[in-house]
Amino acid sequence: MNKKIGIIIYARTSSKRFPNKIFKKIIKLKMIELIIKRIKKINLKKYNYEIIVNTSLDKSDDKIVNFCKKKKIKYFRGSLNNVFKRTNECLKKNNYKFFARVNCDRPFLDFEMISKMINLILERKNIDIVSNCTEAYPRGLACEVARSRIFFNNFNLIKTKNNREHIFNFFYKNEKRFKILKVSDKLYQKNSHINLSVDKKEDLKKIIKIFKFFKNNYLISTKKVLKDIKNIKLE
Repeated sequence: MNKKIGIIIYARTSSKRFPNKIFKKIIKLKMIELIIKRIKKINLKKYNYEIIVNTSLDKSDDKIVNFCKKKKIKYFRGSLNNVFKRTNECLKKNNYKFFARVNCDRPFLDFEMISKMINLILERKNIDIVSNCTEAYPRGLACEVARSRIFFNNFNLIKTKNNREHIFNFFYKNEKRFKILKVSDKLYQKNSHINLSVDKKEDLKKIIKIFKFFKNNYLISTKKVLKDIKNIKLE
Protein backbone atom coordinates (compact mmCIF):
# COMPACT_ATOMS: atom_id res chain seq x y z
CA MET A 1 0.00 0.00 0.00
CA ASN A 2 1.78 3.12 -1.24
CA LYS A 3 -1.07 5.57 -0.67
CA LYS A 4 0.16 8.04 1.91
CA ILE A 5 -1.73 8.30 5.21
CA GLY A 6 -1.39 11.28 7.57
CA ILE A 7 -2.03 10.89 11.29
CA ILE A 8 -2.76 14.56 11.95
CA ILE A 9 -2.51 15.91 15.50
CA TYR A 10 -4.42 19.18 15.86
CA ALA A 11 -2.73 21.39 18.43
CA ARG A 12 -2.87 25.01 19.55
CA THR A 13 -1.99 26.89 22.72
CA SER A 14 -4.75 29.52 22.65
CA SER A 15 -7.57 27.54 24.27
CA LYS A 16 -9.82 30.05 26.06
CA ARG A 17 -10.76 27.70 28.89
CA PHE A 18 -7.28 26.24 29.45
CA PRO A 19 -4.42 28.02 27.61
CA ASN A 20 -1.25 25.99 26.94
CA LYS A 21 -2.97 22.81 28.13
CA ILE A 22 -1.10 20.62 25.65
CA PHE A 23 2.15 21.43 27.50
CA LYS A 24 0.76 20.65 30.95
CA LYS A 25 2.28 17.58 32.54
CA ILE A 26 0.41 14.35 33.11
CA ILE A 27 2.70 13.03 35.83
CA LYS A 28 6.02 13.02 33.91
CA LEU A 29 5.03 13.70 30.30
CA LYS A 30 3.65 16.81 28.67
CA MET A 31 0.24 16.05 27.21
CA ILE A 32 1.47 16.48 23.62
CA GLU A 33 4.29 13.99 24.32
CA LEU A 34 1.81 11.51 25.74
CA ILE A 35 -0.47 11.87 22.70
CA ILE A 36 2.43 11.20 20.33
CA LYS A 37 3.51 8.13 22.33
CA ARG A 38 0.00 6.70 22.07
CA ILE A 39 -0.28 7.51 18.36
CA LYS A 40 2.91 5.52 17.75
CA LYS A 41 0.99 2.47 18.99
CA ILE A 42 -1.36 2.68 15.99
CA ASN A 43 -0.69 -0.49 14.03
CA LEU A 44 0.01 0.53 10.44
CA LYS A 45 3.25 -1.34 9.77
CA LYS A 46 2.29 -2.39 6.24
CA TYR A 47 1.20 1.10 5.17
CA ASN A 48 2.94 4.31 4.14
CA TYR A 49 2.03 6.75 6.92
CA GLU A 50 3.46 9.57 8.99
CA ILE A 51 2.60 11.57 12.10
CA ILE A 52 2.30 15.34 11.71
CA VAL A 53 1.37 18.14 14.12
CA ASN A 54 -1.07 20.60 12.56
CA THR A 55 -0.97 24.03 14.18
CA SER A 56 -1.50 27.68 13.31
CA LEU A 57 0.63 30.55 12.02
CA ASP A 58 -0.33 32.58 15.08
CA LYS A 59 2.63 33.67 17.23
CA SER A 60 1.05 31.91 20.20
CA ASP A 61 1.81 28.58 18.49
CA ASP A 62 5.52 29.23 17.95
CA LYS A 63 5.97 27.19 21.13
CA ILE A 64 4.47 24.14 19.39
CA VAL A 65 6.78 24.56 16.40
CA ASN A 66 9.81 24.85 18.69
CA PHE A 67 8.74 21.67 20.47
CA CYS A 68 8.37 19.84 17.14
CA LYS A 69 11.78 21.01 15.93
CA LYS A 70 13.41 19.89 19.18
CA LYS A 71 11.73 16.48 19.06
CA LYS A 72 12.17 16.12 15.27
CA ILE A 73 8.44 15.83 14.68
CA LYS A 74 6.95 16.94 11.38
CA TYR A 75 4.61 19.93 11.57
CA PHE A 76 2.42 22.10 9.40
CA ARG A 77 1.18 25.66 10.00
CA GLY A 78 -1.87 27.41 8.60
CA SER A 79 -4.89 29.52 9.49
CA LEU A 80 -5.72 29.75 13.20
CA ASN A 81 -9.50 29.93 12.83
CA ASN A 82 -10.13 28.31 9.45
CA VAL A 83 -9.12 24.79 10.43
CA PHE A 84 -10.76 23.31 7.33
CA LYS A 85 -8.50 25.42 5.10
CA ARG A 86 -5.47 24.52 7.20
CA THR A 87 -6.35 20.83 6.87
CA ASN A 88 -6.85 21.14 3.13
CA GLU A 89 -3.46 22.79 2.68
CA CYS A 90 -1.76 20.22 4.90
CA LEU A 91 -3.26 17.32 2.92
CA LYS A 92 -2.20 18.81 -0.42
CA LYS A 93 1.31 19.78 0.59
CA ASN A 94 2.04 16.33 2.02
CA ASN A 95 0.17 14.35 -0.64
CA TYR A 96 -1.95 12.48 1.90
CA LYS A 97 -4.56 10.28 0.23
CA PHE A 98 -6.15 9.50 3.63
CA PHE A 99 -5.87 11.04 7.07
CA ALA A 100 -6.91 10.49 10.67
CA ARG A 101 -7.89 13.43 12.87
CA VAL A 102 -6.46 13.36 16.41
CA ASN A 103 -6.98 16.23 18.86
CA CYS A 104 -4.15 17.03 21.23
CA ASP A 105 -6.36 17.25 24.33
CA ARG A 106 -7.32 13.54 24.30
CA PRO A 107 -4.76 11.63 26.40
CA PHE A 108 -6.67 8.35 26.17
CA LEU A 109 -6.97 8.32 22.38
CA ASP A 110 -7.90 4.79 21.35
CA PHE A 111 -5.01 3.61 19.18
CA GLU A 112 -6.65 0.20 18.70
CA MET A 113 -9.87 1.79 17.46
CA ILE A 114 -7.98 4.17 15.15
CA SER A 115 -6.02 1.24 13.68
CA LYS A 116 -9.32 -0.54 12.99
CA MET A 117 -10.85 2.57 11.40
CA ILE A 118 -7.89 3.16 9.09
CA ASN A 119 -7.94 -0.45 7.95
CA LEU A 120 -11.67 -0.20 7.24
CA ILE A 121 -11.34 2.83 4.96
CA LEU A 122 -8.40 1.27 3.11
CA GLU A 123 -10.26 -1.99 2.59
CA ARG A 124 -13.54 -0.45 1.37
CA LYS A 125 -13.17 1.68 -1.74
CA ASN A 126 -16.69 3.13 -1.49
CA ILE A 127 -16.28 4.72 1.97
CA ASP A 128 -15.52 8.46 2.35
CA ILE A 129 -15.29 8.66 6.15
CA VAL A 130 -15.01 6.19 9.00
CA SER A 131 -16.16 7.68 12.30
CA ASN A 132 -16.54 6.45 15.87
CA CYS A 133 -18.82 9.41 16.64
CA THR A 134 -22.00 7.43 17.12
CA GLU A 135 -24.95 8.48 19.29
CA ALA A 136 -23.23 7.30 22.48
CA TYR A 137 -19.50 7.54 23.09
CA PRO A 138 -17.22 8.99 25.82
CA ARG A 139 -15.96 12.52 25.29
CA GLY A 140 -12.30 12.52 24.42
CA LEU A 141 -12.38 9.44 22.18
CA ALA A 142 -13.89 10.94 19.01
CA CYS A 143 -11.95 10.34 15.82
CA GLU A 144 -12.50 10.36 12.08
CA VAL A 145 -10.55 8.84 9.22
CA ALA A 146 -11.25 10.27 5.77
CA ARG A 147 -10.28 10.27 2.11
CA SER A 148 -8.54 13.54 1.41
CA ARG A 149 -10.39 14.06 -1.85
CA ILE A 150 -13.68 14.84 -0.06
CA PHE A 151 -11.94 17.84 1.53
CA PHE A 152 -10.54 18.99 -1.82
CA ASN A 153 -13.86 18.51 -3.62
CA ASN A 154 -15.95 20.37 -1.03
CA PHE A 155 -13.61 23.18 -0.02
CA ASN A 156 -15.66 25.90 -1.74
CA LEU A 157 -18.82 24.82 0.11
CA ILE A 158 -17.36 25.50 3.55
CA LYS A 159 -18.91 28.91 4.29
CA THR A 160 -19.79 29.07 7.99
CA LYS A 161 -17.52 29.71 10.95
CA ASN A 162 -18.71 26.48 12.57
CA ASN A 163 -17.80 24.36 9.54
CA ARG A 164 -14.42 26.04 9.22
CA GLU A 165 -13.60 25.33 12.86
CA HIS A 166 -15.14 21.84 13.19
CA ILE A 167 -13.90 20.20 10.06
CA PHE A 168 -16.26 17.22 9.83
CA ASN A 169 -19.49 19.09 10.66
CA PHE A 170 -20.28 19.81 7.00
CA PHE A 171 -20.09 16.11 6.15
CA TYR A 172 -22.25 15.06 9.11
CA LYS A 173 -24.85 17.71 8.26
CA ASN A 174 -24.96 16.47 4.66
CA GLU A 175 -24.67 12.80 5.54
CA LYS A 176 -26.81 11.60 2.63
CA ARG A 177 -24.30 12.98 0.15
CA PHE A 178 -21.36 11.07 1.60
CA LYS A 179 -20.60 7.47 2.47
CA ILE A 180 -19.93 7.55 6.19
CA LEU A 181 -19.29 4.33 8.09
CA LYS A 182 -19.95 4.71 11.82
CA VAL A 183 -18.16 2.23 14.05
CA SER A 184 -20.03 1.46 17.27
CA ASP A 185 -18.53 -0.08 20.38
CA LYS A 186 -20.35 -1.57 23.39
CA LEU A 187 -17.79 -0.24 25.87
CA TYR A 188 -18.12 3.22 24.37
CA GLN A 189 -21.89 3.07 24.73
CA LYS A 190 -21.68 1.82 28.31
CA ASN A 191 -19.34 4.66 29.29
CA SER A 192 -20.85 7.45 27.21
CA HIS A 193 -21.26 9.57 30.37
CA ILE A 194 -17.47 9.66 30.93
CA ASN A 195 -15.34 12.63 29.87
CA LEU A 196 -11.75 11.70 28.97
CA SER A 197 -10.85 14.97 27.26
CA VAL A 198 -9.01 17.91 28.83
CA ASP A 199 -11.03 21.12 28.53
CA LYS A 200 -10.15 22.68 31.89
CA LYS A 201 -7.79 22.27 34.85
CA GLU A 202 -10.22 20.02 36.72
CA ASP A 203 -10.17 17.58 33.81
CA LEU A 204 -6.38 17.35 33.96
CA LYS A 205 -6.52 16.36 37.64
CA LYS A 206 -8.98 13.59 36.78
CA ILE A 207 -6.79 12.30 33.93
CA ILE A 208 -3.75 12.20 36.24
CA LYS A 209 -5.77 10.23 38.79
CA ILE A 210 -6.74 7.66 36.15
CA PHE A 211 -3.15 7.18 34.99
CA LYS A 212 -1.99 6.79 38.59
CA PHE A 213 -4.61 4.05 39.05
CA PHE A 214 -2.94 2.21 36.15
CA LYS A 215 0.53 2.76 37.65
CA ASN A 216 1.41 5.53 35.18
CA ASN A 217 1.12 3.22 32.19
CA TYR A 218 0.86 5.81 29.42
CA LEU A 219 0.21 3.09 26.84
CA ILE A 220 -2.69 1.47 28.68
CA SER A 221 -5.35 0.38 26.19
CA THR A 222 -8.46 2.54 26.11
CA LYS A 223 -10.59 -0.60 26.45
CA LYS A 224 -8.84 -1.46 29.73
CA VAL A 225 -9.48 2.06 31.01
CA LEU A 226 -13.17 1.87 30.14
CA LYS A 227 -13.52 -1.57 31.71
CA ASP A 228 -11.96 -0.52 35.04
CA ILE A 229 -12.93 3.16 35.31
CA LYS A 230 -15.88 2.27 37.59
CA ASN A 231 -13.28 1.30 40.22
CA ILE A 232 -11.64 4.74 40.25
CA LYS A 233 -12.90 7.51 42.54
CA LEU A 234 -12.92 10.47 40.19
CA GLU A 235 -14.83 12.97 42.32
